[in-house]
Amino acid sequence: MSYSWKWFRAGRMQQVSLTCGADIAALAELDRKQWIALSMPTTGVRFDLRMLELMDTDHDGRIRTPEVLAAIDFLKAKNVDFDSLFTSGEAEEKALADVTAKQADLAALEPSADDKKALADWEAKGKTPEVAVAGDATTDADAALAAVEPVIDAFFLPPEDMPLVTEDPDKELPLKDHLNPKHLEAILAFAEKCVKPVLGEKDTLSRLEWKKVKGAFAAYRAWVAAKPVMNAGKKGELDDEERVLRYKLHLVEFLENYVNMKRLYDLDDLAIFQTGVLRIDAKEMNLCFHVESEAAHSALAERSKCCVIYLKLSRPSEGATRQICAVVTAGAVAQLYVGRNGVFYDRDGKDWEAVVTKVVEAQVSLREAFWAPWRKLGEGVAAAVKKFLGDKQAAAQKNVEAGAQSAQAGGAAMASSVAAIGIGVGMVGAAAASLMAAISNMTALQIAISVVALILVVSLPSVILTWFKLRQRDIGAILNASGWAINRPMRFSIKRARGFTICAPCRLCRVLCWLFVIFVIVAAALYFACPCTKCCKPDENPAPAPAAETPAN
Repeated sequence: MSYSWKWFRAGRMQQVSLTCGADIAALAELDRKQWIALSMPTTGVRFDLRMLELMDTDHDGRIRTPEVLAAIDFLKAKNVDFDSLFTSGEAEEKALADVTAKQADLAALEPSADDKKALADWEAKGKTPEVAVAGDATTDADAALAAVEPVIDAFFLPPEDMPLVTEDPDKELPLKDHLNPKHLEAILAFAEKCVKPVLGEKDTLSRLEWKKVKGAFAAYRAWVAAKPVMNAGKKGELDDEERVLRYKLHLVEFLENYVNMKRLYDLDDLAIFQTGVLRIDAKEMNLCFHVESEAAHSALAERSKCCVIYLKLSRPSEGATRQICAVVTAGAVAQLYVGRNGVFYDRDGKDWEAVVTKVVEAQVSLREAFWAPWRKLGEGVAAAVKKFLGDKQAAAQKNVEAGAQSAQAGGAAMASSVAAIGIGVGMVGAAAASLMAAISNMTALQIAISVVALILVVSLPSVILTWFKLRQRDIGAILNASGWAINRPMRFSIKRARGFTICAPCRLCRVLCWLFVIFVIVAAALYFACPCTKCCKPDENPAPAPAAETPAN
């Protein structure tokens, strides 16, 4: 590469640094493998939507790398100083407001004679039979077609493994019966407004008939797209001016969320895909993403190895609902369950009622990993005790019911159950007595070392395994599930994880951790400072007891 790039490290990878105009002007020379993103959707992000519309030159709802480079080439053609992209502010905001006002005035401006003639010719063509296939209702008919086009295309899509010749009859779409209630009204409107003018009354629609209906509206759609623009020259000048101003105001921010992810890893900024802040379970999570389909998103989000919770948001005052997911990166997840309520604050400051609808579980911290084996052990003991007592209670109840024939048999059953419980308690007591007997033969230092060793033996493997898993967490997989084409893994450190999920301080946990650390340090100090081994373990070669003196004769 001819340009000398600067780099910064974030997310355990080297990312290109964009700090001056020359960096942006030379982006075409940057190896595509170094770009963090290669494509992104224009929806579900917090950004200037008009600028995304201007960048999306093919109007497919996505911004790709060639379109990003085209925006930079546009600024070069307009002789824009790229260093000004880093200093744009109030002056550009004021100029943009003036341009917007001029565009509004232009819409009300009287068109020229040539524009009027072009518009009249266009309107006349729209009344021809090949364009107005449904007469005056063609506009409504085209809207009804657009409403069902994706689902009908999917219905007639042949499977990938379909042979060239098949004995199965061709599929036909019913237009009245056996329809999914979700699409029933739209299909009925489509049959009335689109199928009837083209094919007449039909109860079913074949694959070839579907293509014929779509083809009949192709001329109308081409006619709509060819509508002449009034005052096109002036409008083009204002559009170019608007494009320059919006690029000057927002292009740097866009590139810092696309070429690199500086905004994500900066604790003082939010990335454009972070939709707000979720508060739940004494946590504040800012790594929240817009979700279109929970099922499709969660299937891919599992590959991120992150704990992801899905929530349904609602604002009853406005009747609005939406879906998001939040990534839990610190604290614990034991109290995050389906049905739990929280509050979500979007980046406009509005608060939404949030209800957890799904949890993709994964450990989120080393502290949680440390206590996980003990929690499972406690849950296992509790379950065993509950099962034992439940079985005995059920057996006793069964015997009592059977004892309706013999009161003596019922009494014997109850006595048998009580005896069984007594045996269980006796076994626990015997085990406790054995443990106490073993402890009584140990010194204080041995007890301390044994406790520390037991805790480490149980918890250390879990902590080590979790540490490796936490290092593999990848936000890129979640962005891929949201429609982004992420080019490189997007890891994050434990420090940044605490920035994504801020937990309320737990004084008890902090005190317990410090007590454990002090306990380990004191035990180790006593062990290494002990001048002899007699206090640590019994003498392997005890001195013989002195012989008793023989009385003199």
